[in-house]
Amino acid sequence: MYSAAYGHAGGVHSMKPQYEVRGDAIYRTSYHPEGHGATPDFKIRDGKVYTTAYHAAGAQAVPWFQIKGNEIHTTIHNPSGHNPTLPAFHLR
Repeated sequence: MYSAAYGHAGGVHSMKPQYEVRGDAIYRTSYHPEGHGATPDFKIRDGKVYTTAYHAAGAQAVPWFQIKGNEIHTTIHNPSGHNPTLPAFHLR
């Protein structure tokens, strides 16, 4: 998963993958600002992405992201804000 904010003002300035999807789990890579994660930060269920107990915010009952094709968009529950037109991440 690559940050869609790369190259934008105030965005994450890395064209390296921030996260890696393995099955239904999402792990931080060594390129993530917080470093590599050995436990999943997120779980994918029915096209929605939920935080796990290993995430800094803890497990949440509501999805923070929604997968739309090769893009991951924030939901209204995401604490970073919700913009339905712009993706937060790109899958590659």
